[in-house]
Amino acid sequence: MNALAVARRQLAGTHVVDEWGLDPDWVSLASSAAGLRWSLAVGGGEHLPSRGPTLVVVNNRPLAASLAVALIGIRRETGRVLRIVGIPDVAPIGPVLRRLGGVLHHPQEVAGLLRAGQVPAIPCRAEWRLNGRVGRVDAELVGAAIRTSAPVIPVAVLASPWGRHARVEIGPAVRAKRRRGPLATAELADAARAAVQRLVDEATPPGARWLV
Repeated sequence: MNALAVARRQLAGTHVVDEWGLDPDWVSLASSAAGLRWSLAVGGGEHLPSRGPTLVVVNNRPLAASLAVALIGIRRETGRVLRIVGIPDVAPIGPVLRRLGGVLHHPQEVAGLLRAGQVPAIPCRAEWRLNGRVGRVDAELVGAAIRTSAPVIPVAVLASPWGRHARVEIGPAVRAKRRRGPLATAELADAARAAVQRLVDEATPPGARWLV
């Protein structure tokens, strides 16, 4: 990414911003800068569709910046940009995070992204303890995948607040047995959380729960 070219586009107003506020230039610059912070490895990239609506469910450890690691790792591996769900709707942080792909914690926003062929990413409930457990998944948000027939892809991030090495594992799509209704939504949310937990457990080295 040519930072000078980005600066020129930003100053000239010729940069592109989509209807949710994402600026590809900002994402590219952030991804390049992240290479100075993390050495990333990504597994399972073949499980993420190369195009079309896709809902990602990812574990969330704020101190380890796991959501940023997922966004950068998946973009590098697949070329697709995660739209992280749950940014604050307040200035200045909200508009900044929208430029990087963030969206609000709202089912209609998630459904709109899926209808547009995007990749919204629902974080599991934030976990601050170093116990390797994955937090719950908001079933109301997952319901958008059922309504739009989008696949649900589990993603596990292994990273520490202080280490340089980080890993992103992408799993196969999760499906609910029921097609519609509140039970189908709850079932799919539980299945997605369980799938992320399995990825975490399988990828975590023995005695290294501090990574997750």
